[in-house]
Amino acid sequence: VGVPQRCHSASQSVSLSSPAFTLYGKRPTSLGWTYHYSKDKLNWTEAREWCRKYYTDMLVIQNQEENDYVVSILPNQTKSPYYWIGITRNHINGTWTWIGNNSTWVGEHSWAPNEPNNNDITEFCVEIYVNSGANRGKWNDEKCGSKKFPVCYEAQCNATSCDRGRCQETIENTTCICEPGFKGDRCQTVVECDKDKITVPSNGSVECTHQYGNFSYNSSCQYSCEEGYRLSRNRTFNTTCRFDCHPGFLMIGSPAVTCGVTGVWSGPRPTCASMRTKLCQNKCAFTYKQSETEPFIQGKCVCICKR
Repeated sequence: VGVPQRCHSASQSVSLSSPAFTLYGKRPTSLGWTYHYSKDKLNWTEAREWCRKYYTDMLVIQNQEENDYVVSILPNQTKSPYYWIGITRNHINGTWTWIGNNSTWVGEHSWAPNEPNNNDITEFCVEIYVNSGANRGKWNDEKCGSKKFPVCYEAQCNATSCDRGRCQETIENTTCICEPGFKGDRCQTVVECDKDKITVPSNGSVECTHQYGNFSYNSSCQYSCEEGYRLSRNRTFNTTCRFDCHPGFLMIGSPAVTCGVTGVWSGPRPTCASMRTKLCQNKCAFTYKQSETEPFIQGKCVCICKR
């Protein structure tokens, strides 16, 4: 057990980490959450209030590894009372749920034999046995008004831990899970693109916009051609192609398609249909006949039946 880190008049706090504030003493910095307990006996509600006042919250166990680790560093008790942990239920048929994250994790061998038994009808809180017996590390349901020792944890993740990502804690360290397009220990660096691959085509131009920095994640480049020329090479991610039809023709389909992250266009290329075709399609019940050589007058469609 490490040296005490804080003392308060309400209760004596004992840290379960090394003086360097690490769980295993491997690093000289504060990485990963730390555990703390009080030598004063409190009911479950008082115990949680004490944890939230001085640390982050009452102990929330996420897996068997953490359960075993906490038991290994808590002082042994020869008899009851033992230690409160942050899992409860609201009624006799309720689901055991961890505070804070609403997890319902319960290990295959978490409960002591014949537990939970709800002996006193309202045993809706849980203690963890820390002793030298066969039930060491097992759980027992208890009345929430019973007096036991609080076990708390203090989180190291905060709002500034990761610039563009989610902070994830384990009992060894903290890790930033970066958003797409970002990297670095704190997700502080945007992923850069190879700007040399962006070239100005002959008889055309390219215009780029940058959300996070020049030629980086989410940058977008639009190509265009001089009159009389058209794009002929494959386009890259986020490139958008826009289409127009000559006067007298109607566009069928979307006027723009975008190259997606998987390299697939967002839709098919549109087609241009003559006003004659479009209007005749709308007026004919079956099919239509038209003469491309005759001038088209709106509403003049010759409809014939299919055979």
